[in-house]
Amino acid sequence: MEICTQVYRPRRPKDSPLFRLVKEHIDEFLRVYPDRFAKEHGPLRPVVERVLRGFIECGDVAHGFARAWCSSCRTSYLIPYSCRGRNFCPSCEKKRSILWAEWLHEEVLEPVPHRHVVLTMPRLLRGIFRKRRELLLDLSQCSADAIAEYMRREVGADTRPGIVVSIATSGDMLQWHPHSHILATDGAFSDDGTFHPLAAWDGEVLMRLFRERLLARLVEKHAISQELAKKLLAWRHPGFSAHAGEPITPEDTRALEDLAGYVVRSPLSLRRLVYIDGKQAVIYRGLRPNPAFGQNFVAMDPLEWLAHMTDHIPDPGKHRTLFYAHYANRSRGDRSPEEPGDGKVEEEPAKKRRCSATWARLIAKVFHADPLTCRKCGGKLEIVAYLHDQGAIRQILDHLGLSPPEDPKPPPAVPEVV
Repeated sequence: MEICTQVYRPRRPKDSPLFRLVKEHIDEFLRVYPDRFAKEHGPLRPVVERVLRGFIECGDVAHGFARAWCSSCRTSYLIPYSCRGRNFCPSCEKKRSILWAEWLHEEVLEPVPHRHVVLTMPRLLRGIFRKRRELLLDLSQCSADAIAEYMRREVGADTRPGIVVSIATSGDMLQWHPHSHILATDGAFSDDGTFHPLAAWDGEVLMRLFRERLLARLVEKHAISQELAKKLLAWRHPGFSAHAGEPITPEDTRALEDLAGYVVRSPLSLRRLVYIDGKQAVIYRGLRPNPAFGQNFVAMDPLEWLAHMTDHIPDPGKHRTLFYAHYANRSRGDRSPEEPGDGKVEEEPAKKRRCSATWARLIAKVFHADPLTCRKCGGKLEIVAYLHDQGAIRQILDHLGLSPPEDPKPPPAVPEVV
């Protein structure tokens, strides 16, 4: 894609309500968490503090930056680093979702129609996945197994669909709501690679397949009792649901990438967050009225809101997106192209690993503005240095008058009079 010529105005992270909320309450939140929130939300995980403190440093030149130089007007710009916090920082999550959507479309998805499928469970079961996060992987596997079985019944016993599962844990108002977002082929593949389209999706049948598999897995993992599973299977209104969206053709690249970015999007939207500093209150607006709350917003104190928000930070090394059936990593590796011939295979130069998209291209794609265009003369900027050493960073910021003010020293201790 071509980077547009509009000048990019960098974001100001310290002006966001989320930054002020975290900055003002992080220490108190970490201090009171064991006594106030551990019973409902589980023990405080080390990744939570790491992500919160990294978010405070995100976009702050005092913690490192790249130096860009315009040779036309000889102007220098400082570009701060990002925190890359998973499922918390909206800016970093947006860039990550764009990268993932591009990679998925270019490297994984076959040129066949796809659908967006959502599988949910009743509220009675959701808290189990917060206390035992390892069960989120079982949720993903049961979702994929249900779709694969549905395809075998409807398309053919020897066919396999392409399935990409994204594990989501957040509801519309940031409540704990584990469910599966699935990007599935609108049909299945036979062993010879022939694609067989599916005539129609039956959400009721798919829901029942998903319910049976998930309840059986929870009983197997000793997460629920056999009696509770039988009760849930006998409910007239089971609380499980399956929704399949409209098919998206392979020619609609924009729709496919938008959908791929949607299923891995950040749970938080800054446009819906209101932080009232004086009254120490947080209001988060939903897109529509929620039956569980009876309104389209939730209001809580900052510490409680942080406890709910940090629930959605995944543990290190735990994947949020998984690939199954035709899109499984092993299946994709086995489908390496073979050149027809007399058995002689010519040695080809090793393929270079595809470079990740540059920061500038991502910014241009999101904001339609080029961050490497000089704001003074419109010339092209060039990255000339990356600064990590705190001593060098401090000297440069002092020279430019950009050093943050030092924290005020506490008053001297008053000796106790006996």
